[in-house]
Amino acid sequence: MRLSIRAEQMSVIEAVAQENFVRRIAVHLLDEYPKAVVNLPDDEKSTVDELPEETLHDLIRVGIERARGHQLTHESAIAAFVAVMFEVAPNFDTHRLSQLLLNDEEIEPNARLDELLNVLTEKNWESIREDYDPKAWKPEQETDDSNETQEKDELINRKNLDLQETVMNPS
Repeated sequence: MRLSIRAEQMSVIEAVAQENFVRRIAVHLLDEYPKAVVNLPDDEKSTVDELPEETLHDLIRVGIERARGHQLTHESAIAAFVAVMFEVAPNFDTHRLSQLLLNDEEIEPNARLDELLNVLTEKNWESIREDYDPKAWKPEQETDDSNETQEKDELINRKNLDLQETVMNPS
C-alpha cells in the first residue's frame, strides 16, 4: 500500500513546521538578545524580552520572509539573519554593502550571511544602525511602494558614499 499526502495535509504540516521554527528562534532571541531594543513601526520601543509573545512571533515571521527573499533556505542561516535584524536593524539587508554580499552569485546563498558578518566593519554596522527603519518590521504587502522607492533611492545614495569610504579606507 502506498500513502500519499494531499495538498491540504502538506499545507498543515508546513504551517506546523513554520510555527515550530518561529518558536525556536524566539527562544534563541530571548536567550541571546533579551535586551536588544526593537523600534516598532508605531513608534513604540521595547526590548526583546518585553515584547508580547505574539508580537515577537510576528516580527520573527517578517524576518524569516526577508531571509527567504535573499534565497536563504537553511534554518541556521535564516535564524542568524533574523538575529541580525533584532540586534542591529530590521533593514540591515538594504545597506549597500549588505546587498552586494547577500546577492553575490559567486557565494552559495546560505553562506552569504557568514561572509557579510566577516566582511562588514564596526563602522559599517554603525552606519546600518543609524539607518534603522522600523517600517522594515511590517510584512512586505503592508509597505507603501511609492514611499519605499524614494526611501530606497536615498538609502542607496548614502550607502554608495559608505561603500566608497570603505573601499578607500579599509581599516
